[in-house]
Amino acid sequence: MSILKNKRKEGTHVAKHAARTADPQTGKKQKRVPLAAKITGGIVALLLVALCGFTYLYPNIFPGVTVGSIPVGGMTQSAAEEQVAAKSKPLYQDAKLSLTIYDTTYDIPVRDVLESVDGEQSVENAYAVGRTGNPFVRMWNVAKAAVGMNEAQIAAQVDDDGLTKALEDIASKALTEPVEPSWDIGKDTMTIHAGKPGVQFDTDAVRSLLEDKIRLMDFEPYEVSTELTDAPAIDIDKIAEAVIGDPVSATVNKEDGKTIIPEKVGVQFDVEEARSIIGDGSAESYTIPITTTAVKVTAEDLKAKLFQDTLAQTSTSLDESNVARTNNVRLAAASINGTILNPGDEFSYNTVVGERTEARGYRPAGAYVNGQVVDEFGGGVCQPSSTLYMAVLRADLEVTERHNHSFTVAYTPLGEDATVDYGNLDFRFKNNTDYPIKILAEQTDGKMIMTIVGTKTSDKSVETRTEVLETYTPQTIEKKDSSMMAGQTRVDTTPITGYSTRTYKVITENGKTTEVLANTSNYVKRDKVVYVGTKQPAPTTPQTPATSGGTEASGESASDGEQATAGETADTASDTQSDS
Repeated sequence: MSILKNKRKEGTHVAKHAARTADPQTGKKQKRVPLAAKITGGIVALLLVALCGFTYLYPNIFPGVTVGSIPVGGMTQSAAEEQVAAKSKPLYQDAKLSLTIYDTTYDIPVRDVLESVDGEQSVENAYAVGRTGNPFVRMWNVAKAAVGMNEAQIAAQVDDDGLTKALEDIASKALTEPVEPSWDIGKDTMTIHAGKPGVQFDTDAVRSLLEDKIRLMDFEPYEVSTELTDAPAIDIDKIAEAVIGDPVSATVNKEDGKTIIPEKVGVQFDVEEARSIIGDGSAESYTIPITTTAVKVTAEDLKAKLFQDTLAQTSTSLDESNVARTNNVRLAAASINGTILNPGDEFSYNTVVGERTEARGYRPAGAYVNGQVVDEFGGGVCQPSSTLYMAVLRADLEVTERHNHSFTVAYTPLGEDATVDYGNLDFRFKNNTDYPIKILAEQTDGKMIMTIVGTKTSDKSVETRTEVLETYTPQTIEKKDSSMMAGQTRVDTTPITGYSTRTYKVITENGKTTEVLANTSNYVKRDKVVYVGTKQPAPTTPQTPATSGGTEASGESASDGEQATAGETADTASDTQSDS
């Protein structure tokens, strides 16, 4: 055994010694290359030559190359184009481009911004793999492709209109000015949210980036560089001004009469305590203790009860054969019809009806000027105002301005008229109920009808009672007229009785009746003025019979009747001028 070991060691030594020979020229020993190394080197050289020849001579797309994830290795370019056309659509059908701008991510469906896949360019990208650079770079890329490590980009055409729309949608949301602090009101606390900075970014640069990503079908998420404008600081005094206040019930939009405007609870809080809690304002939100007061009418309550009850309805009569006056009444009624008053709102007749002019369709009709009946534009519009006043009394609304006529009118009871004169006398009242009210005005069938609808909160009913404090009886005043024959008369002014009155609202609610003074009215009297003829007849012969005065007496009666009628149908407002 030991002899064998020694022989092996000796043989090894001899072999090692034999591997080194002396250079015949220098006498130095040289190292011999082993045969196995020579063979391996030869094989590598042959492989490199073969790979180089393959790289430069292979006509198709190199094996293993893909377009995106679509395999096209070994294919001709035309075959590869068909392959890309067939298999590219599923790659982007549900894909998206994700942009993060400040703290929000916006997703763009690729199908919305991609017009088509450029199959020809995509195949050219694949064919170019292994065909650019120096020989070693080319061979390296070919080798990488062979082991599945070389992917060519899919080339795509951008849908310009789709990309423009997508960017506009994102910009409308992401490009922002600084946002003021906001707050939420709870039952016992208020949460104040800090403001947000303004966000700006280069939209052209983002578009260019997206175009490149679409062309290369690169769907990796991208974060956009932004410039921020400082968020506004929390101004607790400003918030207090907006928040602190009494409760406000839900109301209705007065334009459409349907949209409910939500209620606002009453809020109180300690401003200095809030200021201390907020401190330097560096936190995102703060909780402030508050005291709240509930509202009387919530949006839900109002929606269920809006305009469900008739609070009052009144009507007065008019002569529709008086066309001009009826026209004026209808125009005024049309302006009033549908008017909505939320709780606390005030109605102004002159504001709602407007100026009574020819341009607005009003016609001349009877009105009093200096105690005489004359035609004035808008004559008759005191009848809608008076009819409405009657309804307001019975709805128990708060009257803030009302004037009685100088003389009595025939279409309302004493104490229930309301005269108006644009720019001078108005009729105003407030909605002092807890719910919105609506005024319905209509002139039809010889009547002026006013209806006030709203929401009843009790069984309250209202009637009116007027007491006459004093009656002013007109006198008959005779004036001489030398142009008329003796014995003839002419009534120049018809008589009107004057009154001093008090009108009360008789209110019954929950079985209890009370009286509330609604107004005091004073209607002046108008004396009757009669002109008596004084002209004597010329002397006549005895054979000529005397002229009878019967016709003149009959004429006087007719004249009286005409003036009385005129006085009853004309509405009177003042001794100077009236819209009535």
